[in-house]
Amino acid sequence: MSHALLLLDRDGVLNEMVVDPEHGTINSPLHPDQVVLRPGVGESLKRLRELGFLPVVVTNQPAASKGLTTRANLESVHARVLELLGKQGGQIERSYICFHRSEEACACRKPRTGLLESAHADFPLPKATAWMVGDGMTDVEAGVRFGVSTAYVGSQKTDAIDYMAARGVRPTLWIQGLEGLLTHFEKEREIHG
Repeated sequence: MSHALLLLDRDGVLNEMVVDPEHGTINSPLHPDQVVLRPGVGESLKRLRELGFLPVVVTNQPAASKGLTTRANLESVHARVLELLGKQGGQIERSYICFHRSEEACACRKPRTGLLESAHADFPLPKATAWMVGDGMTDVEAGVRFGVSTAYVGSQKTDAIDYMAARGVRPTLWIQGLEGLLTHFEKEREIHG
């Protein structure tokens, strides 16, 4: 039985980012053929579920609004991520996607909390046990604003620390991937039973 909501950003947490060789930029996958899962993510999700976490995706996907691809491609990318996770035993309960650009000032785009609020309304598990996991500073900010624990996927780079400090936020944990979060919870279980 689930006792904790696990709010997961998608790109950089579940799947790899994509390098655009023409511009040297790193972006979200824009086509399903570009989807590659991060190593070990399916097994980590499966084990997190066994520990009582209910994983849901909360992700900003503005590429179609920016004219970089179509909404149909973005939906196919997301379906591909879920399909590959499923093949590895990693099940996502539900997905909440914001397709807006930041200029549209919607309520759902992180760091605003609309996606998190929708997930919590559908799965009203205690906020005290909920986690927001992401590789972006906006993920951490959204989690802090929403009042849940946060895990930042990535190294403790000075620019990230400075940006978050300027916004009055700091992640609960710094991890390199979902395996790090899983390790944290397994150690907690050993200590507290």
